[in-house]
Amino acid sequence: MTTKATYMYAITRPVLPGELNGLRGVSGAPVRMIEDGDVACLVSTVDLAEFGEEALPNNLEDLGWLERTARQHDEVVQAGARITTTMPLRLATICTDDNSAQERLHRFGGRALAVLADLDGREEWGVKVLASPDRSAPGVPVGDDISGTAYLLRRRQQLARSDNAAVAASRDADAVYSRLAEHAVAGRRHRPQDRRLTGAAQPMVLNAAFLVERTRVGQFRSVVAELMSERPPESITLTGPWAPYSFAAMEET
Repeated sequence: MTTKATYMYAITRPVLPGELNGLRGVSGAPVRMIEDGDVACLVSTVDLAEFGEEALPNNLEDLGWLERTARQHDEVVQAGARITTTMPLRLATICTDDNSAQERLHRFGGRALAVLADLDGREEWGVKVLASPDRSAPGVPVGDDISGTAYLLRRRQQLARSDNAAVAASRDADAVYSRLAEHAVAGRRHRPQDRRLTGAAQPMVLNAAFLVERTRVGQFRSVVAELMSERPPESITLTGPWAPYSFAAMEET
């Protein structure tokens, strides 16, 4: 009974084997290439004791294991992106062996080549926007010196201001996204991250990814800088370049 499996990181076009020398992936396994015609896949051999059907669900709930594996997966994807156009695959994409991985790659066929063509010469940049602080809304006073009616009135005013602030923040997020989308090939809006994750005092109102031509990255960054200058410090964050995770999704058949 086999104890090994093949882990798939990303689809690319074939590259010279020497370009992968020294590259290691999850669990420190060496990365190699499987080819099928004009497409290829970065893979490594992993142990079923860690990535098998029984072990994997439990490991995915282990935050330490998940963080480490995601980082190692991404390091391979980013390394591939520095060599050639790369279409990242989901974390823990496992096949029983190299033949199974090659069959899977073959099923992607021309669709993979079409996605790679769309990604050629382009890279992903992330933009996050936090809501601007609402300094106009007073707190609700408490104590014996305020009547119930006055308290309810003040509370109603505070809720109205909060609703107005939420509408304004949503419009601002839409404006930022639209302005940046004019300088990108494509854009994706992801779910805003919770404040427990960001650690920020203000809620996130935009969590977007943009696919940008490398020849226009300077212009894109300049527009982001202009937007930053119009808002409170640290309310807009730019990250990248990344491998195009947000633009590489492809359903299998």
